[in-house]
Amino acid sequence: MFDSAGNRNGAAARLVGWGLVALCLLVPASLFGQAASPKTTDEGVRLSASASSAYQFKSNIDGGGDVSASYFGVEAGGEKRLTDAANLGIRVNYARENYNFSDTNGLLVRKPWGQIDRVGLNLRLGYKLNDQWRIGGGPVIQYAGETNAKSGDSFLYGGIVSAVYQVNPNLMLGLGAGVFYRLEETKLFASPIVSWKITDRLSLGNSYHLGVAGPAGLELAYKIDDNWEVAAGGGHRSSRFRLDKDGSTPGGIGENNSWPLYARLSRKLGSAVHLDLYGGAAFAGKLKLQDSKGNDIHSVDYNTSALLGFNLRGDF
Repeated sequence: MFDSAGNRNGAAARLVGWGLVALCLLVPASLFGQAASPKTTDEGVRLSASASSAYQFKSNIDGGGDVSASYFGVEAGGEKRLTDAANLGIRVNYARENYNFSDTNGLLVRKPWGQIDRVGLNLRLGYKLNDQWRIGGGPVIQYAGETNAKSGDSFLYGGIVSAVYQVNPNLMLGLGAGVFYRLEETKLFASPIVSWKITDRLSLGNSYHLGVAGPAGLELAYKIDDNWEVAAGGGHRSSRFRLDKDGSTPGGIGENNSWPLYARLSRKLGSAVHLDLYGGAAFAGKLKLQDSKGNDIHSVDYNTSALLGFNLRGDF
């Protein structure tokens, strides 16, 4: 399908792709996990799984006190080819965040929240319109609550749609959008979709999924050899959750926003498994505390904090 005319347009496509780099570097990325590249079986089924952990080091809070956080998450997914043009995908995930506050005065309570648990389910139906265009979409639902939060009030949900265009064999561009109910608020996220093989070693692409935490991330990766890869990425993350019904702010809402930037070193372990090591920093951090109806009680900034993490991903 891609003839000599497509090759002649390669230079123009590269200019378009590089123009998107500046825009996409402002798009949120998740430091804590990179989507695995699933393996396609003879039955048209693709399966993947990942486990990740990270630590956000102690940072001073405006108004007094400090905060640190740890993270652990697992995810499993699959995709089934339904017809030559249609496919159905599913992802399930679980994550735990543990926040540690010390001498906190900025948020008006000493310990605004502690352990947060998340359980999510994503469904996606994709359809290939022709050799260039593909569309997709599906629902997203997530439970996000502190220990002893009222479960019925702790669900975030919404939907995602996307359209992508295959410019040439090395460049795919598109747009994804999602609208989500996020505990007493509704948010709309839009995100460029990029998959660009710049050279045999250098590539630019989305590193994570569009979802309730924000748009898909973006990273620039360089393949050193068949086993090693380095990359850098960054963006914005928003974590929102329901608080303990018997806590210091009964049934309230907590939120943590930041702009993480990171570097990644990856090692291929065998034919199906990759280990990713991350290091970076969270910039422009902000903590927000709201009552059970979503009315602001107080919000404070926290200083730039260091981040370290790893991710083990694979296909099988």
